[in-house]
Amino acid sequence: MIQVLNVIEEGKLGGPQVRMIAVAEGLKGSADTILVLPRDNSEPFRYFCEKRGVSYKQVLLSRITKERRAAIRYFFFSMFEVVGLIRFFGKSSAQIVHVSGGSWQFKGVIAGRLAGKKVLWHLNDTSMPGFIRALFKILSPLADGYIFASERSKEYYGGLVDTAKPQFVIPAPVDVSQFDPATESQDAEYDLARWPGKIVVGLVGNISRVKGLETFIRLAAEANRAADKLQFVVVGPVFTNQQKYYNSLCKLASELGVTNIEFVGGREDVRPLLKRFDIYVCSSNAESSPISVWEAMAMELPIMSTDVGDVPLYVKEEESGYIAPVGDHKTLAGFVCKLAADNALRERLGKSARARVSQELDIKVCVEKHLEAYRTVLSEN
Repeated sequence: MIQVLNVIEEGKLGGPQVRMIAVAEGLKGSADTILVLPRDNSEPFRYFCEKRGVSYKQVLLSRITKERRAAIRYFFFSMFEVVGLIRFFGKSSAQIVHVSGGSWQFKGVIAGRLAGKKVLWHLNDTSMPGFIRALFKILSPLADGYIFASERSKEYYGGLVDTAKPQFVIPAPVDVSQFDPATESQDAEYDLARWPGKIVVGLVGNISRVKGLETFIRLAAEANRAADKLQFVVVGPVFTNQQKYYNSLCKLASELGVTNIEFVGGREDVRPLLKRFDIYVCSSNAESSPISVWEAMAMELPIMSTDVGDVPLYVKEEESGYIAPVGDHKTLAGFVCKLAADNALRERLGKSARARVSQELDIKVCVEKHLEAYRTVLSEN
């Protein structure tokens, strides 16, 4: 059986971490996976590993951040952390080190190579600072192959990787058997009763600038001028380093007179809220393969999205939703008003959205593509 160490330097629970857990669970019986994650800032990540029966190992790993104390720690301790990973990898019988999280995840790549393992570098970015790109170009030859989360990620890194090595495009997965509007889930009765009589327009994502939440608030202000009975909802945690940004969003909503918006915080299970949503919006400034969008599609929601990542490959005009330029809140607001006034259109687009992700983005498809990537890399000399 193939044995894999899937390592990530970021402990916060987000799209890459959710994907790691889902794929490790799906690979059982074909590949034995241990997730390698930081000791710090990873409690929800660990909780979901345990809940899903996925093996994990905590190690000392710092992350790149703008927080001064954490940045100093990263600078001074990274070399020692790489040495620790080399020792851990060297003792393991795993054949593959799968480095998740993007192009700034250097430590696992270096350690995997020095420990004599095959290294797969999973790239899920479409925008990174110049110094990260430059460092990635230097270190990318250490990998034995590359997984791109989207065609746009592959295009973004196209000139920086060794084209002679195996490359795979594997979008983030969604388990359509779990994300199904017909499935009952925790707290469903409570959430389904919220905002009575309202057309609920929502999004799911950590509170961060990349999610373009200013655009979401501005589209709410614009849509409120043309439609009534709208309720806007943001589902996602506010981490300590994003508190100032969250405060600025609340101030913007107040300045624009958007009183019908609610930040409901993070949720262990977002399905009840997705089931209550009527329209899903992705207002992001950058994405690659946003799992939150795929989950919304699986829950039969019509999608309004900015033109980010591979969303336009799966969200087609008048088929499963609409696409607008990044930051174009007026166009998004127009789409929201159009759908708010047409229940039949919402239903048709939502059903089409679920059919699309069921065929192309289900976890079973993703797992098979990971197995193909692992087998291909192991077969290379």
